[in-house]
Amino acid sequence: MKQTFLQKTKRFFEPLKKDRMVYFERFITTFLGAVDRIIHIVFLERIVYYLENQNNSSFFIVLNVYILYIFLYFIFQIFSIGKGFPKVPNTVGKFVQNMYLKNFLKIDNNYIERYGTGSLVSIINTGIQKWGNLINFFIREFVGIIVAFFFTGYMLSKNNSLFFTVFICFYFIFYIISYFLNLKILKYRMERKINSLHHSKNVVKILMNKSEISQNNKIGVELKNLEYYDNKQIDNSIKMDKYLQSIFIGPKMITNIGIVLIFYYCGNLYLQGNLKISFIIGVVPILIIMKTEITKGIQFLNDFTREFTDVEKLWDFFDEAPLIEGYDKGKEFIYKKGDIEFEKVSYEYVKGKNILEDFSFKVKGGSITAFVGPSGGGKSTMAKLIGGYIQADKGEILVDGQKLSEVSLKSYYKNIGYLTQEPSVFDGTVLENLTYARDNEVSEKEIKEAIEMAKCEFIYDLPNGLETEIGERGVKLSGGQRQRLAIAKIILKNPKIVILDEPTSALDSFSEEQITIALNNLFKERTVIVIAHRLQTVKHADKIFLIENGKITEEGTHTSLQEKGGLYAKMLELQSGF
Repeated sequence: MKQTFLQKTKRFFEPLKKDRMVYFERFITTFLGAVDRIIHIVFLERIVYYLENQNNSSFFIVLNVYILYIFLYFIFQIFSIGKGFPKVPNTVGKFVQNMYLKNFLKIDNNYIERYGTGSLVSIINTGIQKWGNLINFFIREFVGIIVAFFFTGYMLSKNNSLFFTVFICFYFIFYIISYFLNLKILKYRMERKINSLHHSKNVVKILMNKSEISQNNKIGVELKNLEYYDNKQIDNSIKMDKYLQSIFIGPKMITNIGIVLIFYYCGNLYLQGNLKISFIIGVVPILIIMKTEITKGIQFLNDFTREFTDVEKLWDFFDEAPLIEGYDKGKEFIYKKGDIEFEKVSYEYVKGKNILEDFSFKVKGGSITAFVGPSGGGKSTMAKLIGGYIQADKGEILVDGQKLSEVSLKSYYKNIGYLTQEPSVFDGTVLENLTYARDNEVSEKEIKEAIEMAKCEFIYDLPNGLETEIGERGVKLSGGQRQRLAIAKIILKNPKIVILDEPTSALDSFSEEQITIALNNLFKERTVIVIAHRLQTVKHADKIFLIENGKITEEGTHTSLQEKGGLYAKMLELQSGF
């Protein structure tokens, strides 16, 4: 969605609506700091002026005011410690995090998966960080330039309005030149950001797949991929540098010429007796400060347009993201029995290629229903549709007679427990993971019962028991331990509908046996949907559906399907233990 300059400006300063006192503190401290750099020169000019004119009374009045100012500013500095500057980036970051991460949960999962972890981390973290820093530095630079501009204009206009007119013209020429040159390099900056995202994605790939890369000796290939993006970055930087140098060289030259001309003109006036030395003493330092502020302003404009592309990437990601339809809108879901029905449901990941087509079936509430079949047949897609994590392109999904397309998914998710072969555990303590889904306080008795039912007694052998940190995605636990911990989480959540997507497919026999016991405890008095590769886990299901190419080709119990002699029976023959 293309935005106008005014729309971008309004959106950029949106965080200022919250915690206004923080920004006011930052503005005041910045303003007084900018004034302090110049006010000494103004006092010096007045002191020298009264000395030149031998005005003793005015001299001592100004000197006493100057001493009072120094004392008051010292007091102000003491009270301003910790005010403004350190608070602004964090205040902006907090506002942006609350706004965008809340929306992140509502984004369609397919859209998120297309971006990848590395790109998402880069877009969100960098965008939030840069947004806070830019607002902070904008206040600092903008206030500094305005104060310097005001005092320079004041000093120049005191003697000759021509000085002021020339100064204003030069001032705006600098920024017009800088603005248009920055527009020229904007394209290269966007290319660099996109390139950087690809680079980050490849770095994350190396970090996340260390073992596989080592085993297959592919580090050379991965480094070559990184080198490709590095070379693109170098080429892009060379093109940008041509414009960047122009941004600084031109305005600096114009500024230097302007200062020399003012020196020349003032010198002539002084030699002719038409100008006081106090004016030169006041103007020259302020002009030098003004030159510094102009250079800093140009640098800031350059830095701002460069860093702002990260903020725009954050905006673009969230603006373009399709939302999960009906996340917090629609009727409140009311659980009754757990009956599930698909009515001619179709779904496609790629346009024109249906994973499921006119897919229909019924599941009785409180039963265990299994879906089996060859890989790529649509089993996991069907599970995601039941869970409400993706929406059907056609047809209706009903749970207890309520269309998922018409209910609030937020209220529906409370009744869902979802377990895949990649257990849902996060970086934190065992206790934090166990109680994450509970809004109310969990008793010690409930925790012990969940641990026992999920066969998680290993927790008591961990170094710090329930307070043990398990690392990112539970890396400090074995695969079986992570899976049992995830089951314990579901038991504590106590959902009415449980969806299992091949939860034991990547485990050894001992772990699978432990998890099978835990799952049997989980299944009690719940509607259970099982997606299975290993048919051992579904032998006792009340009903089994076999899915091929997005369609149900067989259905029945384990015994009836075995006797039928179809694909299910052939799959049984290929798997040992039956």
